[in-house]
Amino acid sequence: MTRRKKIEFLMNTDWMFEKPIDREYKEYKLLSYFQKMGEKLDKLELYPGFIELSLHLMNVQALMRDHKIVYTDKKLTNIDDEIMVKDLKVKEMPNMSDDESKEFKKILMYSAPRIMEYFNIAKSVWTIVFDSLDMKVKRNKKNIIHPKGFFYFIDHEKTHYVWEYVIKKQTKLNPQQMTNVKLIYDQSINDLTISKIIYNFSSFDGIDKKIGPIFYMSSKGIFPINETLLPMFKRRIAGHISQTKKFEELKENNG
Repeated sequence: MTRRKKIEFLMNTDWMFEKPIDREYKEYKLLSYFQKMGEKLDKLELYPGFIELSLHLMNVQALMRDHKIVYTDKKLTNIDDEIMVKDLKVKEMPNMSDDESKEFKKILMYSAPRIMEYFNIAKSVWTIVFDSLDMKVKRNKKNIIHPKGFFYFIDHEKTHYVWEYVIKKQTKLNPQQMTNVKLIYDQSINDLTISKIIYNFSSFDGIDKKIGPIFYMSSKGIFPINETLLPMFKRRIAGHISQTKKFEELKENNG
């Protein structure tokens, strides 16, 4: 079985404390980070950059408020892996000389508003993509909370992308999320139907193929599949399943 390649961030959250602790040097480092992020945003590639940018924003806020470094040692293996609150860790700032402390304060005051500004730019792109999406349940609407299901998307070239998914059990620490999302078809549909694609290509058992919900996802814009649309599809569907589950539990409790 092939090992998944670890997703690496462009910059660690302790970047301000890497030697040399010098404002001018760190300005160039931050500029280089923004340039790399900008190249991805120019191509409308949101993930994993948006996750990393969110982490950097939390970090500068913690540094300003608590003088602590926020980081994660979670191994990310998918482009859109989430970083949950439980994945965040905090550590003390390293010991610095008086001169380094003065430089650090300058670096932090310079970096914080710029990271916030860049986060807002990325969030605006995220909002544009999210608002362009539409979702319809095409089959087995009564089985929305079934842990296994499917979703598909048709791009502007009429290529049909079909995925199967598994929903992880929801806990207080882990909100509803998809795991084991697998692309099972990415070609023109020809004489096939979505049901036939699922029957012939899904790895699920027969009962799951039969009763699993099927979502049709669409977008008004043209965006990258893996780096933008797929992560948004997963969040949109998982959110809908979570809301449906809460509604059904509420009905049972009030029943």
